Amino acid sequence: MPASDPLRLAAKVLHDARAADGGYSSETFVGTYFREQAYLRLYLREPRRAVIDLAVMRRLHGLVPQPQVLAAEPRGVSGLPPYIVTAGVEGQRADVLLDRGLPVPAANALGRQCARLVSVLRGVRSDRPGPWLDADLRVGEWPDHLRTLQAWFEHLEPGLAAAGLGRRSTPGLRPLVRAASHRLASAGERPVSLVHGDLNGKNLVADPNTGRLRAVLDWEYSHAGDWAEDVGNLLRGADQGAAAGGAGAASWTAFRRGLVDALHAGLHERGTTSTAGFDDDWLHRAVDLDLFAVLELAARPERGASAPAPVALARQLLRARAQSRSPR
Repeated sequence: MPASDPLRLAAKVLHDARAADGGYSSETFVGTYFREQAYLRLYLREPRRAVIDLAVMRRLHGLVPQPQVLAAEPRGVSGLPPYIVTAGVEGQRADVLLDRGLPVPAANALGRQCARLVSVLRGVRSDRPGPWLDADLRVGEWPDHLRTLQAWFEHLEPGLAAAGLGRRSTPGLRPLVRAASHRLASAGERPVSLVHGDLNGKNLVADPNTGRLRAVLDWEYSHAGDWAEDVGNLLRGADQGAAAGGAGAASWTAFRRGLVDALHAGLHERGTTSTAGFDDDWLHRAVDLDLFAVLELAARPERGASAPAPVALARQLLRARAQSRSPR
């Protein structure tokens, strides 16, 4: 194997290293670190991100449940790329538990805890939206193609067309994106806070009996932005899980209900919104903002049977929404 092979590099840090389940970056591994189960995240594609992720985790220490950091070399050492080693957490991935039919009360409780998580992140304010630049979490400027949903769509259009989502095959997609981009632009400026950026079941560890949230993982997409982005990601996962049917349908539905009800109640308690137009504000905005992530997934180069499930589901979702030309 070449020296740059990720598994070989992981074996220099962990004993019995192997690829971790559920990771799509091919940079996350599980094994043993000084007789303790641990997870290793290598930063091969974006080495500078390691120091930022560590800073985010430290900023949220005591506020958000996270795995313990056992070791970190955010600038790399001894021929290794930057990396972070975290302890294993008792529990299971939330998406797996919900798919298997987590008891409805526990699923509802997990949804409510995710609402509290979003509220905590919403309280970590920033001056303006943008990517983190360094360990001080200074905020930079988004590139032009990420400043509006319409610009992002146009940037991704070649990849979308190659994935079968072009103007001829999916004529309703462009009007759908244009309408969502207009709604977001018309909403005006919103308070800016810390956004996880990939908040879904695969990055949540929960108790399989009670649904208690044990840990939030993977902050590599975190940035300063609109808190409703994370809500949109959670809603998409819940809607797709419920639509899949089977043992998990009722669990995902209960999770979604707990999430939305708790957010609704929390916002009203704080007096930050009014009942009139409530759903047309944060709930619909969350779905519109989630299109940034859905479009990026759908435009990835994987085709046909080789496409990972999130990519295939994103394409399916865009086709369905484009056909109805509805933001929901």
